[in-house]
Amino acid sequence: MLLDDTPKYDEVWGRVYNELGFKPGMRESIPFTIAQPHCVFGIADMSVEQLDKMESVSREIFARVTPAGGRVYALDWQHSASLYDPRNPDEQKDFWVEDTRYWGGGYNFYFPSFYPDGDYYFFIAEDFSFGFLGHPWRREVWIFGGELISEYEAVYKELGWTEK
Repeated sequence: MLLDDTPKYDEVWGRVYNELGFKPGMRESIPFTIAQPHCVFGIADMSVEQLDKMESVSREIFARVTPAGGRVYALDWQHSASLYDPRNPDEQKDFWVEDTRYWGGGYNFYFPSFYPDGDYYFFIAEDFSFGFLGHPWRREVWIFGGELISEYEAVYKELGWTEK
């Protein structure tokens, strides 16, 4: 479900700023203030194979940790946002959005990657109980939520990540 141009879009981003203490920027300051347990991994030294694996492994992890009927926000900072079922691959694809306000009659919604390749990409449970926050300039991922942390702690070395 696309959230763009809905009150939910602003509500979700408000929670990201308020509850996760998100401070975007290129300075070396800490970009998040997460009250619950979390961990940070460096992703600067990943191989091409590990980048590909990160995508598939992350999709599998989110499908496992999201409760039945649960949904996850896929957020691309200052761009599109959606709420999706991580067990449904059809909801994790790019698609065309009809919108007459745009030249050409619409725009492409790009489902974000788990690797933050130039922008902040976040994947957060609908109830904000767990999440994956990708920081492009620091080349880090911040993970919160006990079960999600456990899942990534089991595979982070395979992905070429380093503990921070």
